[in-house]
Amino acid sequence: MSTYDIEDISPARGGDEDEVMRDLVRMVVDQIWWVIGIAAVVLAAAVFYAQSATRIYSADAMLQIDPSQQGSATAAALGSLSSAGSGMVRTDAEIEIIKSRSVVEPVVEQFKLNFSAGPKTMPYLSRISHLFARAGRPMPAWFGMRSYAWGGELFTVDSVNVPKALEGEQLTLRALGNGRFELFDPAGRKLLGGEAGTPAEGHGVSIKVTQLVARPDTEFFVSRANQLDAVMGLAGGLNVTERGHDTGIVQLSFMGTDPKAITAITNAVAQSYLAQRTARAQEEASKMLDFLNSELPRLRADLQRAEHALSEYQAKAGTFQPTAEASVYLSGGLEYERQIAALRIERAQLLTRFTNDSPEIQQIDAQLAALAAERARFDEHFKGMPGTEREAVSLQRDAKVANDIYVALLNRTQELSIQKAGTVGNVHIIDEALTPTVPVAPKAGLIISAGALLGVLAGIGFAFCRHMFITGISDPETIERRFSLPIFGSIPLSAEQTRSDLQLANSKLAALPTPERSGMMRALPRSVARIIRPGSARNGARVGERGHQAAADMLPVPAPYAPTRALLAKTHPFDTSVEGLRGLRATLQFGLVDTPNRIIAFTSPTPADGKSFLCANLAALFAESGKRVLLIDADLRRGRLAQYFGRSPKGGLTELLTGQVDFDIAARATGVSGLHFIAAGAYPPNPSEILTSSRFTDVLHRFSDEFDLVIVDTPPLLAVADSSIVANIAGATVLVIRAGAHTEREIGASLKKLQRARARVVGGVLNAVELKRGARYGHYDYSYAYTYTTDPSDTHYGQP
Repeated sequence: MSTYDIEDISPARGGDEDEVMRDLVRMVVDQIWWVIGIAAVVLAAAVFYAQSATRIYSADAMLQIDPSQQGSATAAALGSLSSAGSGMVRTDAEIEIIKSRSVVEPVVEQFKLNFSAGPKTMPYLSRISHLFARAGRPMPAWFGMRSYAWGGELFTVDSVNVPKALEGEQLTLRALGNGRFELFDPAGRKLLGGEAGTPAEGHGVSIKVTQLVARPDTEFFVSRANQLDAVMGLAGGLNVTERGHDTGIVQLSFMGTDPKAITAITNAVAQSYLAQRTARAQEEASKMLDFLNSELPRLRADLQRAEHALSEYQAKAGTFQPTAEASVYLSGGLEYERQIAALRIERAQLLTRFTNDSPEIQQIDAQLAALAAERARFDEHFKGMPGTEREAVSLQRDAKVANDIYVALLNRTQELSIQKAGTVGNVHIIDEALTPTVPVAPKAGLIISAGALLGVLAGIGFAFCRHMFITGISDPETIERRFSLPIFGSIPLSAEQTRSDLQLANSKLAALPTPERSGMMRALPRSVARIIRPGSARNGARVGERGHQAAADMLPVPAPYAPTRALLAKTHPFDTSVEGLRGLRATLQFGLVDTPNRIIAFTSPTPADGKSFLCANLAALFAESGKRVLLIDADLRRGRLAQYFGRSPKGGLTELLTGQVDFDIAARATGVSGLHFIAAGAYPPNPSEILTSSRFTDVLHRFSDEFDLVIVDTPPLLAVADSSIVANIAGATVLVIRAGAHTEREIGASLKKLQRARARVVGGVLNAVELKRGARYGHYDYSYAYTYTTDPSDTHYGQP
């Protein structure tokens, strides 16, 4: 079996997508209660918000703007006399008119939207107190807070006027009882005093309170907004849109918390717009009528002159029978004269609103010049006609044009007089706003659905972050895929070993005086101190967040002969952890075939990963298989292996390397056939220097020749450099990883340190794996569901 190549210890880039998805599913399943809990909290918050949020309603009205009545009043007045087409006003222009101040301001005044008034309430508590209140019967003050309104108060303000300096400021009105009150500015200065039903004035402020029923000392707020701000505020809240394209159908909507109020405001805006458009139409008709009445005397005089001239000519020249050429000249001249006359009248009407330099007047002048030029060319064409015939035709033409214009304007004057009395404008209200019953916001269904989805995503995100940065890696396949490190086995967490460690910790704690015991408990990490507190051990309890010996490793050895720690391979040979170690033993036997020596070093990233537990029990299992095994505790800083065999830690590796004892004294029997043990010995001040000595290398190689297997328990890799020294000498190094205790960064740093030491890493072991229903540990172990039984009544004894 080849050793592990650690040329690149960085996490591998993406694996197979199916593997990544399976990892994600396993991660979620392992932390399903976290996911469910977070999702439930977010969902509960969404439900609470959906039920407690302020309800927003929308009132809608529909208007129709008739485009046929939009255009030039002058053109309509002239009728067929003018060939100019009427201009079309776009609907978006009407939408802007609906939101204009001339339309909105009357509604602001009607509903008194330029000021606000209400009681001073305590958040949340006042909502509860109002449930028990009755209108007109003020509730007594809760908790002595007399300035707050607790329900039952009646307060109505008819009008408020303040100086410019106080516009937008919140004034305080304090009830005095029997309808009397005082008004204060934001600085607390009294502005005025008054009584409900009577206008009150003072310091430039006037207010009329129509109703005040409240407990004395109850406070209310009053605020007068700037008139322009109030108008623009309502205009900004209006939503005016055209339904379709160029349909002239406009939808007017307004949103708020009071369904009845927003319905009334929406209808009021529609009526204000209708009244404004009607007044505008009536005003235009009135102006046009005045203009026509002023033009009629002049046109009547022109008609009389034309008819008189024609009569004199006929009396002098007699009856005139026009030729065919004269008839053409007469009809063509009539058309030109009508158009010119219509444009002149329109120009005179426009001069009432525009100057001679305005684009509208200049456009009319350009049309008149063009018609005059065309008429001149037309006259030039008939220049060859006899003079008497041309004069007769001209007189007939002038009389005809003057008569047509006068009759047309006279008829239009009569029509406008009738129209002015019944003008309704070009706007019609199709649908009035109705009081809404269903709020448009918040959308409870959408909020709750989004909350459920967000809760699940937040739970999965938390589970992922917890898995990556807090709980660490607990899946062997993940380690193999990320670091290409073969995992030889997954050792389940042993309840028996945990119970034994707790009993040992409690016995040590009980043997100490009370002050020392308290000081020790304070010195321990919280999780460990909580677990080893007297009376806290229970059957099947786990020890903290670390391995089997986490609690005991935190405690100092108080005596030369520490209390014996149970060797699980001897006390419970059929425990699930021991079964896992047997599988590890079989794997290592094949893995050590190609190693340069028979020395195998066990190390881990951090303390309390269960190295000592694994080394002691694995050495016993190798010895039981018939091998001669030497177990060495190379942790010269805090070695604990002596506790598993009830031996003194003195006279061990430190004394052997310093020449104080020889091998026969240092290597002691353990009670397990074929297993010898060398304790750590005294803790020297320079352990790294002792391990780097040539004597240590020579001793290890001598042991490798004399024993079938030499197992060395080393300190944590990330804590000290001692492990790297041992790993460089050993023929094989195994990295012990505590399940769920290390992040990718810690494992990567450990492998990088071994790489620098040129260690021959054959693989890793995942220790203290918690057995869970449905858990999967790859193809290494299957929760060790197959166990031994000694019950002869079991008919499946010894069968898988």
